[in-house]
Amino acid sequence: MKYKYFILRSLNLFLVLLLLGGYQMTLYLRAQQQEVVRLTAQVSQLEEERDAFLKQFAAESEEEQEDTGAYKDGTYEGSAEGYGGQIKVAVTVDAGKLAAIDIVSADGEDAAYLAISKDIIADILEKQSAEVDIISGATLSSTGIKNAVAAAMEKMELK
Repeated sequence: MKYKYFILRSLNLFLVLLLLGGYQMTLYLRAQQQEVVRLTAQVSQLEEERDAFLKQFAAESEEEQEDTGAYKDGTYEGSAEGYGGQIKVAVTVDAGKLAAIDIVSADGEDAAYLAISKDIIADILEKQSAEVDIISGATLSSTGIKNAVAAAMEKMELK
């Protein structure tokens, strides 16, 4: 009988400790959930601010590009050494921006290399600069086009 009360009290003590531990775990999990909600709201707010900033930056950048063309409209010529000789280009500027690049002459160039190297023209027009990567497989021909465009750009008049 003596041990019966001891075992019952020990069991009751164990159940009380188990309940207290469960209650503490519930409080801990609730605090963690509140922290997750708070941080999620903070991240959402920062993302909204970032998106607003990027939209504003893009709009300002677009306005600057539309408002100010760097060069005076016209057609400028330049030439440079390619794979098989001189490559001459005509660079057309419209609304202050590079609008077109035409190869005027490339008599000594290999037709296959020249065809491959013409891809550099799209890159130059996209970047509005002759500072682009050359075309692998037509290194000398694309370098000739790039340098000829750079030579023409040096002749361009600023607005």
